[in-house]
Amino acid sequence: MKHSEAIEQAIAAGDETRLQALCDELHPADAAAAFTSLDEEEQLRFAQYLNNEALSLITGFLPAPETADLIAGLSKEDQAVILESLPDDVVADVIQEADKNQQQAYVGLLSKEKKHVAETLLEYPEDSAGGRMTTAFATLREDMTIRQAIEALEVTKEDAETLARIYVVDEENRILGKVRLRDLTFNSRSTAIREVMDHEKLAIRAQDDQEEAMKMMVKYDMIALPVIDNDNRLLGIITHDDALEIQEEESTEDLEKAAAISGERDEEGYLKSPVLSHFRRRALWIFFLAIVAILSGLVIFHYESLLERVFILAVYMPMIVATGGNTGSQAATMVIRAMSLGEFTPSEFLRVVWKELRIGLALGALLGALIAVGSWILITTFISNENLVAMTDNHDLSQLVAVVGIALTLQVTASTFIGAALPMLARAIRLDPAVVASPAITTIVDVLGLLIYFSIATSMLGLTSG
Repeated sequence: MKHSEAIEQAIAAGDETRLQALCDELHPADAAAAFTSLDEEEQLRFAQYLNNEALSLITGFLPAPETADLIAGLSKEDQAVILESLPDDVVADVIQEADKNQQQAYVGLLSKEKKHVAETLLEYPEDSAGGRMTTAFATLREDMTIRQAIEALEVTKEDAETLARIYVVDEENRILGKVRLRDLTFNSRSTAIREVMDHEKLAIRAQDDQEEAMKMMVKYDMIALPVIDNDNRLLGIITHDDALEIQEEESTEDLEKAAAISGERDEEGYLKSPVLSHFRRRALWIFFLAIVAILSGLVIFHYESLLERVFILAVYMPMIVATGGNTGSQAATMVIRAMSLGEFTPSEFLRVVWKELRIGLALGALLGALIAVGSWILITTFISNENLVAMTDNHDLSQLVAVVGIALTLQVTASTFIGAALPMLARAIRLDPAVVASPAITTIVDVLGLLIYFSIATSMLGLTSG
């Protein structure tokens, strides 16, 4: 039986003892996953049945909105216990998720120290390094001996979120370096901290974007990243588990933007997000792209007489359009990924677009040649001369397949160029490159592809569009 089913049965039966036993047996992450699958009434009873110790463990694995929902169903006394037990950054996230009145109530339940920390974290934007940091970290002074350091850590060990990295600071709380727990374990107790510390001072400003923090942690293979203020004073740290959450959020955001989904993502997840929320996030972009797509219809309308005379040209329209959209999206994906990984910057625009232009030309020439030869073989094999004359307005078949081959070559080349150029231009003017990804580029190159195709057809076949 699945965990969620067993928990649902215990709640339905009102069996508090069974529910408590189940949650004690499960890893808190599994219990948290089961909680998210319950409906609102079941979640309320879940929170009321469990003791505070179990709830404290489970809330550490819940998204902030789910934690807020769980806490909302408890008494004020229990709310105070749970909030006090949560990490500082989680408390700040929960308070941000609550409405204004509830925010004030939650802050009022906190101890003086916890309240000060929460209010400090709430000063920073949610998606900034300061908004993601925790203030639960350990520090030492460089003039301490290892014995003194261990004695100091004995006092703070329960409050620090991690002791894998312990920061060495000066009197002004500026980072001088760091030590690892093993540095303290495998050296003489009389050794000074300055002799075993490393002098790495990598850190991020509190106001910097959370994505920059995640990139730094990946680049430098960091377990924890110090967060500092403008005076280089240590404010907090971002831990590796926070970095994984940031990575998931940023990847989801880029994926949604690439699919023309705008607005803030609901942390409750797909099933619990209201239909209206999904509608608002999708409607605007879809409407905009639909308006732009009308241009494709206008292009076809303009060349209507050409299609009536040489009907076979209509057969290749979907292929020309779709291939351009696919190659443009490919180029955009490659460029956006490379920019995200810091492989190049917008200042290298010419190098990137020149490379993609050559790739596009090579792809287009190959596809154009293959489609032209393949079309010749298929048409001469399966279409009778009588039908062919009707479909081609008595134009030479070699001219027609050449039109398709050349148009496809130019469409793929142009689409690849656009797919590479637009994300870089967006980054240069401080827009998110993902915004101009797949749907936007596809819509643009659809219109461009039709213009290229019909322009080449009218030129090579000696026809007019009117």
